[in-house]
Amino acid sequence: MRSNIAGSAILTVVSGLVAFGPANAASIFQVTTTQAVTQDIITLRGHPGYRDPNPFLSDPYIFFDEHIRILTEEVDVWDTTQIPSSPTDVPVSGDYNVVSTGSVTGTWTFDADFLLGIDIGLVAADDSDAQFLGRSNEVSTFRAESVGRNVGSLVTTSTAVYALNDIVVGVGGERLDVIGLVAEETPPSPNVETDGFVLFLAGAENWFETSVGTIPDFNDVLVSAIELEELVRDHDGDALYEQLFQSEVGVYPLNFAGFGAADGSSQSAPLLPTTATVGATGGPSFSFDVSSAGAGFVFVDPEIAVGYTYVLENGGTVAKFQAPTLSAVNDPDGYTLVLPDGTSFSLLPGEVLDFVAEGYTNVTTFEVLGISEALMLDPDNITTFVAGFMFSGTGSTSNLTQTAIVVDTDAAVPLPPAAALMLAGLGGLGVLSRRKRRVA
Repeated sequence: MRSNIAGSAILTVVSGLVAFGPANAASIFQVTTTQAVTQDIITLRGHPGYRDPNPFLSDPYIFFDEHIRILTEEVDVWDTTQIPSSPTDVPVSGDYNVVSTGSVTGTWTFDADFLLGIDIGLVAADDSDAQFLGRSNEVSTFRAESVGRNVGSLVTTSTAVYALNDIVVGVGGERLDVIGLVAEETPPSPNVETDGFVLFLAGAENWFETSVGTIPDFNDVLVSAIELEELVRDHDGDALYEQLFQSEVGVYPLNFAGFGAADGSSQSAPLLPTTATVGATGGPSFSFDVSSAGAGFVFVDPEIAVGYTYVLENGGTVAKFQAPTLSAVNDPDGYTLVLPDGTSFSLLPGEVLDFVAEGYTNVTTFEVLGISEALMLDPDNITTFVAGFMFSGTGSTSNLTQTAIVVDTDAAVPLPPAAALMLAGLGGLGVLSRRKRRVA
């Protein structure tokens, strides 16, 4: 037995580990880009270019061996063929960087209203003049690929927005207006210096001036770049290695999506996640705080995703479920909803399953299967699968998690966290990182 939702209150949410509740901002945006990057590593202990043995040591190649140990045991080198197998394989006699190539697909979620606070009277002489505009709790997701495989995933839960007005770039004195979106990450340990993954968006020098009082037009972005830095120390505080993930400054596809207040009031203004994790199978797991969901429908969304597992925890039940509409997910064949006891229901796009009417009054978990692989739904994109929920008996701690079921079985290796990035270097645009990285 199915019902429609005409006249029902609708709260839309997007997948990821998310929390329900009204958003504080009125202009939540996401920008997604895929860019070719390099993973650039230099070890800071041992001596990578030490070719000659030391006869006075029990291990005559102890310095080189420590260099190799760091590369093989401490760092996730994307392309392991770049690690030398012997001292005679090193490319130079001194220090050198181990460089791998790959790509990063990232989605930054940010509060664009912060951009209304850009001070066009403050001209940036250098990165120390970066204007901090604000910070909001938003989920951003990243995935790296190299040598034909997934080499890392990263989820952050806070995004800071910066601006550099009329900063000089290049040797000719040209100026650009630059927005810096920093997806911030809490360091996993005291031994890691990290702030987050940064996306630089640069427009002409009058970009900010022509948009005073409004959000700058993202169609006017000329070039962009992404960067993540990391410095890792051992337990004694001595530096082990430093690495940089960076793209060349250039013209890349940028997909912007605006969600208004992101308060869940409609499919076009979905409630966005506030927390997220990388699941055991490589797919992301998103969590939604449904304690204030109310009696109406709540819409939630999160390798190629072919299904999702939903679990309601800490009180309450799921009374109804609405499949994504065709406008949300172009999958006309619909979906199969499977309960833990094996009972299954077929749902067409936009249809509602009333669990109570079907005799199931205590539903707290189920799977939604049958998403077409041809759609190539990215489980790291938290706006690709907007589904609706109606809850009953939820309390102040009720939480809904949504975990993607993916088709590839390669377990993701978490991307190393970023290092020391308040506003990291913008490569050819001339913006310098606050920590000068040693490059051989």
